[in-house]
Amino acid sequence: MKFLVIRKPRVGAIVQPTSQTIRAHKEMLLGAVKRGEADCAYAFVNGGGCSITNADSAEDLNQRLFSSPLGLFYEFEVHPLCDYSKFMDTIAQALETQEKQRK
Repeated sequence: MKFLVIRKPRVGAIVQPTSQTIRAHKEMLLGAVKRGEADCAYAFVNGGGCSITNADSAEDLNQRLFSSPLGLFYEFEVHPLCDYSKFMDTIAQALETQEKQRK
């Protein structure tokens, strides 16, 4: 399953990240891209970033997010993704079914 993961710096975090945790997180995320566990990763200019992450389940994704070096320093917004073509076909089919029922 693919998930859009948006990371935002956690406001008021008690402990602040160090240069070492920043570098460790960078290597972890770029390693995930190399291994195919993530399709891409981007940083936001004002902090945080996003990635398209591949995981077997929401629980698998949750484990990865919070075991990352910066897992406790971020707030995560997660959206499950689906294939665009299949999504649009499903919507069109639902509308066709609805139109037939009205007749």
